[in-house]
Amino acid sequence: MYSLYKEMKNDNNHIDYAGLIGKYLANEASTEDINMLEKWVREGEKNKDTFNKYKQSWILSGVNRENKKIDVESEWAALSSKLFKNRIEPAPSPKVRKLQPGIPLFFKIAAAVVVLFATTFFLYNFFLKPGTENMMATNLIETETLSDGTIITLNRNSTLSYPKEFKKGIRKVKLTGDAFFEVDHNKNQPFVIESQNIEIEVLGTSFYVDSHEDNSTVEVVVNSGGVALRSDKENQIILKAGDKGIFDKKTGQLFRAKNTDVNYNSWKTKLLVFDDTKLVEVVDKLNEVYSTNIEIINPEINNCRITVTIDNMTIEAVINILRETLDIVIEKHDNGYFISGEGCINESGMLI
Repeated sequence: MYSLYKEMKNDNNHIDYAGLIGKYLANEASTEDINMLEKWVREGEKNKDTFNKYKQSWILSGVNRENKKIDVESEWAALSSKLFKNRIEPAPSPKVRKLQPGIPLFFKIAAAVVVLFATTFFLYNFFLKPGTENMMATNLIETETLSDGTIITLNRNSTLSYPKEFKKGIRKVKLTGDAFFEVDHNKNQPFVIESQNIEIEVLGTSFYVDSHEDNSTVEVVVNSGGVALRSDKENQIILKAGDKGIFDKKTGQLFRAKNTDVNYNSWKTKLLVFDDTKLVEVVDKLNEVYSTNIEIINPEINNCRITVTIDNMTIEAVINILRETLDIVIEKHDNGYFISGEGCINESGMLI
């Protein structure tokens, strides 16, 4: 707001209008002031844009105290409809509103500027976060190498926040969603991942983290090396290669188990292995990995079983394998595929 005021003050044509805008926003403008301001705004888009910028700054400095999203266009529409509506009757004689006792207009504007500076400082430091990078994956899987050489593969609908440059001490990042990490161990600079009230400290490893907010648990599967999974200083488990750590968000408990899902990382590798697996489970995994929509129309074929390895194939090729392997009908539709049929053929050639 200060730079905008300085710009208007340096322009002799605008010097009176900076004060008029300030008086209007402070609710201290007379009818004559409003008429003059209306005429000035109507003179051109530049004037309208200047007024709009003042209004934006005013909103940020005081009106938007409840952290509500600011819709500048609707704010302008609402304001202009009140300020510049067509008048049929002539303007009444000027009636200047009295200032509140003991609070001159100058101090009101000065206070608003101070609030704006404080608001800007807060937004810059706590929302823009200087030196912080945000990695986002929406419809595509994203891979990024951090400044320390750590390689992050971020699954769809996931985000990662990390420093542009790691300083001395802990290398800390924040994850929402799921990702695969390949981290070099550095005992003098631990690598820590924060996600939903837990911390994952890397002990030199590659591992997978699933921390989607709509899941009831957070899961960590260790591919190599080891990690420390903790919810607080006294509640911690150590995971090694082949282990899966589970954090129950409701109870706050940590559990360790052997990982039995060979396809936990298939979203990244595009390698899927199914060994006498139920069709309904195969479909669930295909939908996850290929981000598609395959539906089984006839629930009687949910338990049809299939043994197959899919290595970096297209979804069309996978559909052909299912169609040729099982006695099922698969039809393509706009958003994916429908699976139907009367049953499946077993190894003896019998319909089941």
